[in-house]
Amino acid sequence: MIRNRILIVYLLFISISILTGCCINQTVNETELTYGDDLINLVEETMKQEPREENEIQITKAEIVASFEDETKQIVLANIYQMGFIPEEGRFISSSGAMFPVEIQYEIDDKKLVNPLVIYPLDGSEFSSSLKKMSRNNIKWYKQLMESQNSYHRIYNDMIQKLKKEIVENNLDGYIHTKDEIPNYTEDVIFLEELKNEPKSNIGIVKEEAYFRAKNQIGKVNWPHYEGILFNEATGIVVESIFDEFPK
Repeated sequence: MIRNRILIVYLLFISISILTGCCINQTVNETELTYGDDLINLVEETMKQEPREENEIQITKAEIVASFEDETKQIVLANIYQMGFIPEEGRFISSSGAMFPVEIQYEIDDKKLVNPLVIYPLDGSEFSSSLKKMSRNNIKWYKQLMESQNSYHRIYNDMIQKLKKEIVENNLDGYIHTKDEIPNYTEDVIFLEELKNEPKSNIGIVKEEAYFRAKNQIGKVNWPHYEGILFNEATGIVVESIFDEFPK
């Protein structure tokens, strides 16, 4: 069962990134040794992705699972969520995405966290054992890190809020809408609320013709589906999506 195009890209990205099972050196600005929002911001800056395509907006969210000192290093265990969005004619196209746990080893230099080393878990049958090693056999940490693999519905709205912040800060006009005034979706549309396969507080909006054409294919094809947009009620942001639910 498919949620939308993001989930497909997730699986591809995770396969590529986790298969490496290696460490990646990165450089960020020195930051005072603090916790809470400051540590979250540092981890998000460490894990920030460069745009893969022209005009792409990359969004990164970090959830800290644990942070502790180990000799001269500060160890941070975190779940990382990444999504890429390309603006096009008032809506966004999902271009990339990933959800994965990491261990980041920062050097401590005069109460500052510097020179991060990012460690990814191994792939396949070794994923669980490498995650246990990463969590230092702490069952609570292990379970929290494992949650990264099934967090799409929980974190989607937060990612869209971050996307809105980017839109406002970069003065990107024409990408925040009301439900009834979305370009190309003002007439002959169906509003699909409370879709089971989509995050809460998001409304599917589809053309009537596309919806009923797909509905008529039920029982005739393996996967009846239709294209539309997912409207985020809190932000007014619209993302192109594929749906396979028929509540009407």
